[in-house]
Amino acid sequence: MTARLTLLFASLMLLLQPGCATRQEPKVSAAVEDFIVAAGLEELDMIRTRNDYGWEYLSDRFVRIEARDGEYLLRFQRRCRELNEVPVQPDIRYDSSVLRARFDTLRGCRIDKLYAIEPGQADELRNLGWAPGD
Repeated sequence: MTARLTLLFASLMLLLQPGCATRQEPKVSAAVEDFIVAAGLEELDMIRTRNDYGWEYLSDRFVRIEARDGEYLLRFQRRCRELNEVPVQPDIRYDSSVLRARFDTLRGCRIDKLYAIEPGQADELRNLGWAPGD
């Protein structure tokens, strides 16, 4: 009987968990889209990474890329569930030191667009979708 109660409790927690999150995927993606238009971000065809870059999750559609030359916003063609879930597909790169829009992938998801961002804009993007006080 205890195993059944534990299973029931775990199932309820999994069902209730998405409703407890303060950051909601569609809201964040829509806010980032609005930010791109409002800030007039410059769209790039490629960025040089010298095979050394890091990325930060913003939503299933957007990540922030940090390379030695600066910071960039990357938009995927579709929701990229591989950012937080497995299995991750191998990346496609035509040049290991460059990320190209429309050709390369990150964690198996095709890169749709790349935008140049300033450090202050990166901070704004990081806070999009979070409730005050989080």
